[in-house]
Amino acid sequence: MDTFRGWGKGDILSGKSRLSDRSRGVSLDDFFRNTLLSGLEYQLDSGRGTIPAGMIQEIRALAMPPIRWDVRLAYWFDENILTQEKHLSYAHPSRRQASSPTIPRPRYIRTETEKMASTFGVVIDTSGSMSAENIGKALGSIASYAASKDVPAVRVIFCDADAYDAGYLDTDQIAGRVKVVGRGGTRLQPAVNLLENAKDFPKDSPILLITDGWIEDHLTIRRRHAFLPPAGRSLPFRPKGEVFFFS
Repeated sequence: MDTFRGWGKGDILSGKSRLSDRSRGVSLDDFFRNTLLSGLEYQLDSGRGTIPAGMIQEIRALAMPPIRWDVRLAYWFDENILTQEKHLSYAHPSRRQASSPTIPRPRYIRTETEKMASTFGVVIDTSGSMSAENIGKALGSIASYAASKDVPAVRVIFCDADAYDAGYLDTDQIAGRVKVVGRGGTRLQPAVNLLENAKDFPKDSPILLITDGWIEDHLTIRRRHAFLPPAGRSLPFRPKGEVFFFS
């Protein structure tokens, strides 16, 4: 009669227990995943024999959740967009100069050439099959990463059957006040050619292509590039650059 709950109280959990709440429990996949990981740790600690290396790698991989698309996109920005370091210049006095006029104080600056060296191009698929919601999600992430990398402006090209050059846009313009034009077919090669041949676009800057995957032409891109299609879609060709399925 003396149980863990106390004298005269049953130790069988009723349906009103907190464990009956699904939000506090685990799914069947999580249960099996935890069981595999626990079994592997018990096997390795007890030394009861060897396990194939391939099986160990697969079980270890289950413990690592897949990297989100926006995190992978941030890694791509870190690898492909050059961040120009600021340098001190006595030609531009610091704000503290007024408090001590006799002491020269330089200020950290970057020239216009150095600022534009860290830019990148964005090709936006504005065909009829591309929804405004998908365009907004992709542009919002691009704007936030551009601001974090201290990118002054981004070269934006709208493209459906033809390319529409929007020029350089600030990060706040990309996030909320961009004007989408076109809404026709889907041919992105004219926009790629426009960026690659533009004289005011740096030769080493990468290109991001936001598209739903319904592309009518086979793209030829000579620069570093990446695609951002919605989750559940695919490209009609094998891409050479990275692919980030946003959701």
